[in-house]
Amino acid sequence: MPQPYLLWVNSRPKPESGVDDDLWVRWYTQEHVPDLVNTKTAVRAAMYRETFDFPLAPKEHHPRKYLVLYQTDIEEPLKSKNYLDGVRHSSELWQGSQPTSEVGDFHARNYKLIQDYDPDGRGEVAPPFCVTVEMDPVDEADFHKWYQDEHLDMLHKLPGYRRSARYVIGPKTALMDGEPPKYLAVHELDGLAGMDSKEAEAANSTPWTEKHIRDSKAFVARAWELVYSQGF
Repeated sequence: MPQPYLLWVNSRPKPESGVDDDLWVRWYTQEHVPDLVNTKTAVRAAMYRETFDFPLAPKEHHPRKYLVLYQTDIEEPLKSKNYLDGVRHSSELWQGSQPTSEVGDFHARNYKLIQDYDPDGRGEVAPPFCVTVEMDPVDEADFHKWYQDEHLDMLHKLPGYRRSARYVIGPKTALMDGEPPKYLAVHELDGLAGMDSKEAEAANSTPWTEKHIRDSKAFVARAWELVYSQGF
């Protein structure tokens, strides 16, 4: 089962920083993710790069193309002693060993786990791909019932489907950009081909599904390919 909390960090190197994508990934995989896991700020973490090879991909590509999902036992990990005292906040990889806050463009959110859907007993394994779906429903009770009584079971039929976890937004972070949708679902997959299958079409075209997508105050679907993981 996932940890009770999730730290969601969407990022990129600032264009004016002189840091390219390769160096950004190197910093994350060699320093930052290991720091958070080794200090127990997070129990496990998976880093992804955004991909647009699926039907629900947004037409406009978001400039922050990297996502790290940190599973943690701490409700506000960025305020924890583990993070503040144990994690490096600069790097020799940056010119002049600048603070990382001056090099990176970050958007961080805290989430709380509300549902773990693992019908095949996959357990905690970093999936090769995942799709994140953010929604802000009008009828929250019916929204949860839709997920629990219909939608997840239909997604389970998709080729390459692994499991899903659902979250509700938690306390604001200093790095939160605006007011994100209240709910997040992380759907784990072996590949994205299943998102363009007859099973996916069936899951996304039921009257109940169409109602919630239509009525939701926000609907953001993004797909991600695994770059690195630790702690699994």
